[in-house]
Amino acid sequence: MDKDKGGRAASRPATRANGDQTKEKILDAAEELFGDRTFDTVSLRDITQHAGVTLALASYHFGTKDNLFSAVVARRADILNQMRIERLNELEATGETDIGAYLDAFLRPLLTQALAEGGGWNSYVSLISKVAMTNRWHELVQVNFDETANLFVSRLRLLLPDHSEEALFRGFAFTLQLGLQVITQNRRVDSLSDGRFSGRDLARSYAAALRFTTAGLLGLAG
Repeated sequence: MDKDKGGRAASRPATRANGDQTKEKILDAAEELFGDRTFDTVSLRDITQHAGVTLALASYHFGTKDNLFSAVVARRADILNQMRIERLNELEATGETDIGAYLDAFLRPLLTQALAEGGGWNSYVSLISKVAMTNRWHELVQVNFDETANLFVSRLRLLLPDHSEEALFRGFAFTLQLGLQVITQNRRVDSLSDGRFSGRDLARSYAAALRFTTAGLLGLAG
């Protein structure tokens, strides 16, 4: 009897570990497919086939496709928000007052992860660029990203006392939209320049976008 109890107890951590691995496989597959396509063109069956698991397991762990989508967004949002807050704290510790440094502290973590980690982060960048550009997912964005974004806006308010509240919020929103366009390597500049310049040149695109958004935000004073 004792041996049986011990065997059962020993099996529980393994069962939990297997469950966690299955969840991660489903999340990874969903992230890739949602990033490549759209929410409406991806089914739970598509995701489970891509993950190599049964449809029943996806339903068990997440219930619905909407719940799974929310979990995909939230998973890396926590990492991203922590990186942004750490950079913000570093700036405040040094007494930094350069506006561009604060915008960079917010935008660069996503760029850094996409470049360094590749894979899932590239899919995630593609996914959240779609999420951020449509009102359909307004509440999802609000829940996962607004608290950290508002921390940055509050710091900018202290550094830019001549800016109205509206100017700060609109300027910061414009910055986010342009940043996502750059990090997803939007290739509109390729066609406009007949290929002389490329959206895939992330270093140059990001540097130009940071200068542009910094100047734009400063220009909203008064």
